[in-house]
Amino acid sequence: MGNPHLDSQEEFVNKSNLVDATGLQNYYDALNELEKQNVNLNSFEQPVSEFNRWPTLFEILNKKTESPLDLWSFYVFMRDEENAIDYLDFWIDTVQHINLCKAYVKGLRDTLISSSKMKQSGKANDFITNKSDTRKALTQKRTRFDPPGVINDVYSNRNSQNSSNASRSSSTLLELLMKNDLFEDQDPHRLSTFLRGETAIRTSDPLVNAKIEDLKRKSQNLSSKLDEKWDESKEDMSSNFRTSLIDPEMVEKFIENDFDDQHRSFDQSHLISRSSLRRSTRNILETYFSNDSEKKLEIPRGIASRLRYALENQGRDDPEVFDEAREYVFKAMEFNAYPNFLRNHALKNVTKKSAAIRLLLSIICALAAFWTGYTLIFMNYQSKSTRAVVVVPFFFMSYLFFSAFYRIDPFLCFAGYSESIATPGGIIPNRDKYVRSVLTKRSLFVLTVLCLVAAAFSIIFALVPGKRLVH
Repeated sequence: MGNPHLDSQEEFVNKSNLVDATGLQNYYDALNELEKQNVNLNSFEQPVSEFNRWPTLFEILNKKTESPLDLWSFYVFMRDEENAIDYLDFWIDTVQHINLCKAYVKGLRDTLISSSKMKQSGKANDFITNKSDTRKALTQKRTRFDPPGVINDVYSNRNSQNSSNASRSSSTLLELLMKNDLFEDQDPHRLSTFLRGETAIRTSDPLVNAKIEDLKRKSQNLSSKLDEKWDESKEDMSSNFRTSLIDPEMVEKFIENDFDDQHRSFDQSHLISRSSLRRSTRNILETYFSNDSEKKLEIPRGIASRLRYALENQGRDDPEVFDEAREYVFKAMEFNAYPNFLRNHALKNVTKKSAAIRLLLSIICALAAFWTGYTLIFMNYQSKSTRAVVVVPFFFMSYLFFSAFYRIDPFLCFAGYSESIATPGGIIPNRDKYVRSVLTKRSLFVLTVLCLVAAAFSIIFALVPGKRLVH
């Protein structure tokens, strides 16, 4: 899993996307937005720390856990210990892409609704103004040659009729778009269907059908595959009704032509456009699936080939295009990295580096303890209170040795902390109640063992008869 062929950890760390925990803020923001829009993500109403179980990997990735099993700790573990940070970086980037897709569709919907309201408000103002102008015309423009009650062409009925038809077709099309839930962003499948241009509306209004045809020609982005579907569906329908495929480019043109007085392109008037989605998918493709990329994912060739074909040949940028790769990456992390993460961060509160240092210090304390004990024996110190000083070095010897052997520090656990390489200080608070309860039980066992060993050595060296060595 990951890139085991790396020469050094420093080289690998430089390949990760994030440097510190603040780098996850964009990912957290994306998760928060997805929670607001997707009811499935709102099922975690109770903190995971309240559950009497281990958190799942999905809960960790969705920021439902607390330290020491938080997402940043898992990120550092994947980067520094598993050497598989590319998998987690890919997961984070795809989640942000999903949120970008939802934001884009939501932007289309909100723009249509707000622009329609503004246009209707403007029409109401125009109607009041026109009515006032008409009354003035009745008094000012009428001449002695005009028949009573006749206005001298104040407004052209023909232009008014054309404007009315255009307005009616736009309003009817907007109503159809909203009625068919084309901009449904809570259902990932419907969202992807809309972004692929496979969503259809059905109407018998000739003005609306003409409007759709006009938008289709202007967008000029429908593939030949969609055209074939269009023709097939059109042949199957009766002459009164017509089924038309709608894609995001057509909606963008609809907004540009009918709701933007300046007729600006959608890219210019909106922060997130279809081009933003394409740039996002292109970045993911080049970062994780390009042969020249240092972060190329180690996934089955078939999955990578199908994904590249969908992105490069079909031009897809919908969230479902990454589903197969995301599923493989998730299972790889779940079966390989996740158990090791729990083993190192939930069942232990001492890091490997700290354990090595503790082991070295325990050897030093052991030398000091035995030197003190033998010195008191062979110098024939009979006072038991004097001989009892060996308790101190033997206790530290046992404490350092068993905390390194089991990688559990009882006193650190009782204080509510764990060692971690994910923070600059090397110590993080243990906020997960279930992890804290498990560590407390293990700490009591370790504390009992080290106390028994320290007591045994202390009793032996304190009670053994002394004998002064003489030359």
